Amino acid sequence: CFWTCLFLILCSCSSWRQIERGESERLMEQEGDNMDIAGDGILPQQHGPAGDGEETDPTQYYENRLKMLDSLRSAGVEPYPHKFDIAISIADYVAKYNSLGAGEHLLTVTESLAGRVMSKRVSSSKLFFYDLYGDGVKVQVMAGASYSEVAETEFYKCHSVVKRGDIVGIIGYPGRSSRGELSIFARNLILLSPCLHMLPNQRTGRCTAVAGKTTRAKADADCWVPGIGRNTEAYVLKDQETRYRQRYLDLMVNHQVRHIFRTRSRVISFIRRFLDERNFLEVETPMMNLIPGGASAKPFVTHHNELNMDLYMRIAPELHLKQLVVGGLDRVYEIGKQFRNEGFDLTHSPEFTGCEFYMAFMQTTMT
Repeated sequence: CFWTCLFLILCSCSSWRQIERGESERLMEQEGDNMDIAGDGILPQQHGPAGDGEETDPTQYYENRLKMLDSLRSAGVEPYPHKFDIAISIADYVAKYNSLGAGEHLLTVTESLAGRVMSKRVSSSKLFFYDLYGDGVKVQVMAGASYSEVAETEFYKCHSVVKRGDIVGIIGYPGRSSRGELSIFARNLILLSPCLHMLPNQRTGRCTAVAGKTTRAKADADCWVPGIGRNTEAYVLKDQETRYRQRYLDLMVNHQVRHIFRTRSRVISFIRRFLDERNFLEVETPMMNLIPGGASAKPFVTHHNELNMDLYMRIAPELHLKQLVVGGLDRVYEIGKQFRNEGFDLTHSPEFTGCEFYMAFMQTTMT
């Protein structure tokens, strides 16, 4: 009878701990829903000792980050670890778990992914939220002390060093909040590459294409696609001089800009594929020439130290391509840089990519 009573008491204690743990996670998720609202601009984000610290001067911010690196190294933590194993990209993660229902969690599944922190929201010393971006796709990270592998005494310290712009690795399980925000519930967060400089304010721009939509719709929406005008009012970084001189920053905070790079790559790939399918041979011709031939334009001049002579940066590959045709290569083309030392504007650049192709025994009719 004694052993039976003891067994029942132990079982009830274990059940109570499970209930208490489940209730704790439910409360944290409820707080997460409130933070989702805060992230949409309905409620102000909470800042504190663990916040972004963007109320400080940019110079002071940089100095504080350097001190943070020194403190981590003094504690035996390498702020730039050599390796982190990624099981899935953020884009694949979103595609794989997009079918999860609101409030659904896959506790037995463990995923590891990495990305850049573009938003940090602090609910309490035991609950943090991050917007993690990778390849233009966002996923929310919910980091709670109740399901973290980090001890509660170290949990706050671990997350207090993470700021906007940092690249982090996340190990956790997939799920959705009750409001439908696809998330990864972090069991462990590893700082991979700290961002030392303050990023532009993330809330200065808002895409009108998704304004008023639900959180899930915003995650699936694409603010810009080729063929429509870009919504520059939604850009976080609007200063054109800064955007073009610091392209990395432009790509980092203006997520629509990456579509321009992708579109350019697809256009060049299509041209190359079009010509390859018609038995054209792609070649590379010299960039520096003794004479500036092939077109009528003012060339750039450079000096070859070993040959002790001035050379001209090519203004067109025409002459070399025609020589190849004369040599017996009936169909040739080149996609490469050309240089013209003349004025420039929004549609003309002194350094641009051009495509020239030549085909022997082919007559075209001009109409």
